[in-house]
Amino acid sequence: MLRRGVTLVEVLVTIGIIAMLIALLLPAVQSARESSRRLQCQTQVRELLVATHSHHDANNAVPSLYVGSEPPYPINSWEQNQRFSWRVPLLPFLEQTQLWEQVRWDVSATAAENDTVRHTLIPGFICPSGGAPEKVKAVSFRTIAGDQPDGDKFSVMRYDYEVAAGIVIEMPDGGQVTPERVLYGVWGHPEFQEPTNFFSRIARYHQGRFSRITRGLSHTVAIVERGGVPDLWNRGENENEKYSAIMFPTPQCGWSASDLLFSLLNQHGICINMMNNQGMYSFHPAGANIGMADGSVRFLADTTSFQAIMSLYGGSVEGLPETP
Repeated sequence: MLRRGVTLVEVLVTIGIIAMLIALLLPAVQSARESSRRLQCQTQVRELLVATHSHHDANNAVPSLYVGSEPPYPINSWEQNQRFSWRVPLLPFLEQTQLWEQVRWDVSATAAENDTVRHTLIPGFICPSGGAPEKVKAVSFRTIAGDQPDGDKFSVMRYDYEVAAGIVIEMPDGGQVTPERVLYGVWGHPEFQEPTNFFSRIARYHQGRFSRITRGLSHTVAIVERGGVPDLWNRGENENEKYSAIMFPTPQCGWSASDLLFSLLNQHGICINMMNNQGMYSFHPAGANIGMADGSVRFLADTTSFQAIMSLYGGSVEGLPETP
């Protein structure tokens, strides 16, 4: 008895069915993977919060945003990225004691003596939905306009999580931020050499204490996602090349170095996933993870209004806005 072969039509129908199944299953697989990455990101934010609380228990304060003694106070704007960041004092509480012991405190965070520290990848500082951890970034801000010379650039391990240092609650007609228009939260506040000039030198930075948050830690944001830095991301588009000839949009010298105070603020009117150099930003669909000062982690929808975001700095009796 002769066996009938498979016809071309049957082959095409089978291929079509397989293609349809793949098309149906692929979004589900991608969604499951992103859901896993989002949960991992939340776990990492929670670990940073636990480490922050442990530091507070040991020192009666959260870490300063400008750790160390080099460069000395008062700090100019181009020196604000030379001290150690708030992440470095957390190392002993993140099972990174060996790296902590390698820090050279007698020099700046960007000095050659601290190359080993800033070149060390800390997986918990990188969101699983973000990009590669290693980027090249400028050291000096003395030549902030135009291209930076090669001697001012070096390779660093970046980060995706940042402090919720403060928020610009009002923007005057002239567009100049002044100290009284900034609301600070958990991480303390600066003392400017010229009290009415936000861009004057920082004479001292006062560390934050939980006891100063009078409206409840569960209502006050502490750590946020700032994904994609040092590249500039604007509503899902990488615009780093567009602005590289004007200025460095995300002044960041790796996870171990501090940042410009202005870049640590949530700028006026900036909501979730708008611009990563001005506010909370992630590569998770529809929102970003935020860590509250009580140690809880929430997912904040990108439909959240600026007024609701502003209420998270310094606390809000109304609590968090609705999230999916």
